[in-house]
Amino acid sequence: MSHGSTKTVLTAIAANSLVTTAKFFGFAVSGSSALLAEAIHSLADTANQALLYLGLRRSLRQADTDHHFGYGQEQYFWNLISAVTIFFLGCVYTVMHSVEQLKHGHVPDFSWIPFLILGFAFIVEGYSFLVALSEFKRQAREAGKSFRRYLVLTRDPTTLAVLIEDSVAMLGLVVAATGMGLAAWTGSAIFDGIAAICIGLMMGALAFFLAAMNRKYLLNHSNSEVDEIALKVWQADAQVQHVARVNSIVLSPEATLLMAEIELREEAIFADMTEEEVTHAIRFMQKLDDIRRSLEGDVSRISPDTKDIFLEFTTPNNKPE
Repeated sequence: MSHGSTKTVLTAIAANSLVTTAKFFGFAVSGSSALLAEAIHSLADTANQALLYLGLRRSLRQADTDHHFGYGQEQYFWNLISAVTIFFLGCVYTVMHSVEQLKHGHVPDFSWIPFLILGFAFIVEGYSFLVALSEFKRQAREAGKSFRRYLVLTRDPTTLAVLIEDSVAMLGLVVAATGMGLAAWTGSAIFDGIAAICIGLMMGALAFFLAAMNRKYLLNHSNSEVDEIALKVWQADAQVQHVARVNSIVLSPEATLLMAEIELREEAIFADMTEEEVTHAIRFMQKLDDIRRSLEGDVSRISPDTKDIFLEFTTPNNKPE
């Protein structure tokens, strides 16, 4: 587990826990729908980041008899759950409450306290954003990619999720301050309600983005970068005649499963062999292929749902006497 990702998540949890309490206090004082939306936003972010941390911790478990390739995809699963949490807790409830408040014409009681709380929240969440941004830039440098390219290609859902959430959180604070300011200036609660609805819709968009990002890695998404590297390296190798296929599956941000079918050049296999040795080698390779097909067929007949079988033969340590 990346130390930087862990620090980013824990910083975000601490920051959002603090501002959630402050925002709910501000709502209790003012009755502002926008401030309630922000409080729910921070509560959803806190729950989300707690799930991110849970995913990080659970993904560290070693491979076992039930999970041969480890638990790396736990990160993507819990990030998907967190997206659902944000959508229902943040978006749906916030919009419904705001519409109800607008119907009843509820006028908030604005004083300096709610605006002070928004300023405090902007500082705290801004710090969390800077921590996430610094870690994300570090990861991009280590990967040898520009910030923009790494934003698209990163397989680490945790740091990116915190970075995007903090960005949306800060934008939400600006929207809330604008709506509350206009409501206080005009005496009309409609601006406060509209701001709250906008914040709820922003959380809905965030939830959709996070769900889409993690969904693809739970559906055996390939690692196109690894595919391209493997194909380029093998095609340039003098021993390779043809690369029939290259397949990969992202198991975690740090692990990719790579499978390939490669045809070797005859001269690479039979170099320095006599004609008799070549004959024996061809017979040996044909025998291996027969064994491979037989072994695959045995499993496929008993278990028809086994669609892809990749076998790797090992060389016997000692020749039979």
